[in-house]
Amino acid sequence: MTIKDRILLESKLWVLEKLALDKNHFQHLTRLHSANILWIGSSDSPVPVRELTNTEPGEIIVHQNMANQIREDDISLMATVEHAIEDAGIEYIIICGYSHCRGIQDVILDEDNTPFVRKWLGGLLELYENNAEALWRMNLDEKKKRLCELNIRQQIENLSQLDIIQRAWKRNNSPVLLGWYFDLHNGSIKEIFTMEAKTKLKQMASV
Repeated sequence: MTIKDRILLESKLWVLEKLALDKNHFQHLTRLHSANILWIGSSDSPVPVRELTNTEPGEIIVHQNMANQIREDDISLMATVEHAIEDAGIEYIIICGYSHCRGIQDVILDEDNTPFVRKWLGGLLELYENNAEALWRMNLDEKKKRLCELNIRQQIENLSQLDIIQRAWKRNNSPVLLGWYFDLHNGSIKEIFTMEAKTKLKQMASV
């Protein structure tokens, strides 16, 4: 059996399992309410967001890319953020990095020479170089954790500077931006950095 055949078979078994528990399961899915959270995570995270957060279908909009980067030239991300704010009216955006992120490891070990990956991770590499003095004494696991935390904070900052976010904040003080770190070693989530409209706008006004 090929991988394709196995996936298609598993999909059919999944449908049968859902219908056995609730014959109207898929009809319920078509009537879901709008999500209240946008989750931006790493594309290689092995734990599905709904499983990690124990949420129901439709509660969270999920966007994933390598090392959860916030870049204005990422049209897919920008469209997702715009939809989440303007159409769904979400109240929270969560940027969640995690302990085994391949992008973090690639930057630290300088392992990936593929041109598109290196270009995509350019901002992360700059962040690593800017904090090299503080990171060089750490062992590899400590470096990965610390760089991931620094990256989460930086991406919250990047997100807060987007015009889409600025306009939303001036209208109604939403969304709240949450930076989280997911540790695959023990399944825990740690809050790294939070930013709200009133705090950020006050900071900008004082500059």
